[in-house]
Amino acid sequence: MADTLLDRCWLWGMKPNILQEAMPGFSQYGNSRMTVEDAIQRTGVTNVIMAGGLPIDDTSLAAMPTAKQIICKWSLHHGEVIDEERCHAALIGAKALAAHDTRIDGFHIDDFSTGSINAGAAPEHLSRLLFANALHAPRLPVSATIYTMSLERPELPALLPYFDQYLVPLWHADQIETVPAALDRLSALSGGKPAMLCLYVYDFGNDRLLPGNLMQRHLDVAERLLLEQKVVGMCVCGTCMMDLDWEANWVLFDWYNKAGSVAYA
Repeated sequence: MADTLLDRCWLWGMKPNILQEAMPGFSQYGNSRMTVEDAIQRTGVTNVIMAGGLPIDDTSLAAMPTAKQIICKWSLHHGEVIDEERCHAALIGAKALAAHDTRIDGFHIDDFSTGSINAGAAPEHLSRLLFANALHAPRLPVSATIYTMSLERPELPALLPYFDQYLVPLWHADQIETVPAALDRLSALSGGKPAMLCLYVYDFGNDRLLPGNLMQRHLDVAERLLLEQKVVGMCVCGTCMMDLDWEANWVLFDWYNKAGSVAYA
């Protein structure tokens, strides 16, 4: 059966209510009760990046039984410093899970182009991580978050070759028209390595709800990039916001309902 746009979609899986508990003022939008499995059933998206508040363990995997493809997420930094030990431990944990659950398909380093580089990420940190990955099977593809706003950081070109793929989020929702050029720039810097677009249902860059018409524009741009094969997928962050009564969510759900019938060559 041919892939559809829905098959190219990913969920940024999060513990219910994690943002409401962690971010001052976010509780004004109401409590979230949506689990990752709930989000899969609501959207039809079966690819998951196991992220916010979800431990890299069998408990998390058991809680999303209908997920088909899963990427484990961690960070190279903790606070303002590089924390190789915890990142290596998370990678080893993900590899151990992948040894008995073949849905595990990668290891992702989040906030790399911002927090990790600010903390001093250097080629030797990534080289040691990849060495640990190669020592024992299964070897997991390693990806990193590269924000559109970070593409001109002078440290970036020397670090990009260590990753198999990139996740490219748009932090400021009103800059959606800059995304195609940003992806072209990342492709030029990386030698054409694959990238996945990441959209949010909240405008974190401007700290506001995302209007429905702007969410629709995000999805229009994402759909074009998918169909033109400029990106290998689209991730939406995140599940702990998807059951809130927001215009952006209703627009997103409508798009998902249609995406299952749009062929992806």
